[in-house]
Amino acid sequence: MAIFNEILTGRYNRALQKLFAIKGSPPVRQLAGELVPSIVVFNGVENRWLENWDRFGLYLTITAGAATNSLLRIRNPKTSNAIAVIEKMAIANNTAAAQQYNIRHGNADASDAAVVNTPSPTQRWDSRGRAGTIMVVSTNAGSVATPPSPGVSKDITALPINQAWQFINDENQEMVLLPGDALDVFMGNPAVILDVAWTWRERALEESERS
Repeated sequence: MAIFNEILTGRYNRALQKLFAIKGSPPVRQLAGELVPSIVVFNGVENRWLENWDRFGLYLTITAGAATNSLLRIRNPKTSNAIAVIEKMAIANNTAAAQQYNIRHGNADASDAAVVNTPSPTQRWDSRGRAGTIMVVSTNAGSVATPPSPGVSKDITALPINQAWQFINDENQEMVLLPGDALDVFMGNPAVILDVAWTWRERALEESERS
């Protein structure tokens, strides 16, 4: 039987039950009837798993061919029913000249780049979670055509020799990928090595989040 203001998003109840080892029925079944709710339980990345988030990380060096622009693309498949959040995106310029880097993002039916990375348990930050990512990570290397942009460029930086850069410096700069979205780190010049490190988290979408 339904109750007043019943909570139908189960992951918060599951998180509370696991965090405090509560037995029996869900500890929080309903919201108060006024503007009372306060969600402040989260206190560290070790509790992301309790909220059904899985965290992954990956560092890659991409070497493109003479007429190819290096890029690393992370794509959320249209049928994934998952949401991903990019927590960290770091690049390093280990070349012999200053370089320019673009962040491109959109959902314009982006294709994968030439080399698709195989998901691996070694990519996860927390072994309690899923062994492999739902996201599709691909890179452009060798003498192959650079895939079209998934959308517009949304950030840019230019790095001197032997410098590194973090695109994400606080939680408000984290980047959301919904089903069908793709995100690139794109090298503006052809035949240049790209060194990039990512950390992201992902979870299944709740029914109420799908529209």
